[in-house]
Amino acid sequence: MRATRLNDRPGVRAFWWPRFERIVDWFIETETARRPALAASVTEAKGRLRLGDFTLTGFADRIDRLDSGGLVILDYKTGVLPKEEHVALGLSPQLPLEALIAEAGGFENVEAGKVEALEYWRLSGADPAGEIRSLADGDPRALIEAARAGLLALVARFADPATPYLSRPDPVSGPRYSDYDHLARVKEWSTLEG
Repeated sequence: MRATRLNDRPGVRAFWWPRFERIVDWFIETETARRPALAASVTEAKGRLRLGDFTLTGFADRIDRLDSGGLVILDYKTGVLPKEEHVALGLSPQLPLEALIAEAGGFENVEAGKVEALEYWRLSGADPAGEIRSLADGDPRALIEAARAGLLALVARFADPATPYLSRPDPVSGPRYSDYDHLARVKEWSTLEG
């Protein structure tokens, strides 16, 4: 099957190309201002953290090492950013968990260091074309420690043979779709009348 080129769909190009140009302009301006304070920057970093019999794995969009030696973990988003209260409650734990891996030296090509900031970079191409939101007002220690405690509690809970592995443990706040719903026959059971 042939990949569709942007020029093959003029309506799509007319919508997205101006947004892309605004993102590029914003990104170049932001990077130009940011780069002098960076010692290094690693993208698409693969990481892992071993906790007893459990291994946490993940990919970080970007990890910057500041001249001071501290780390900043960035996640690029094109849609809606996770709410900070969801991060604090452990419902959107990606960045704090990546911080755990980074501080343990678990990312390839990134030496261990103290994570000084967790940032979402929203790239929309709208007005503004991009925005940076730093979690926890730039002091992520509490988020990182809460993620550590939550992860250790979760690992301990599921190490207990009496703990059931539910397909949808929290249908209200869980994801709308899951790769495993078909295995649990969620649609079939949800349509049955009791």
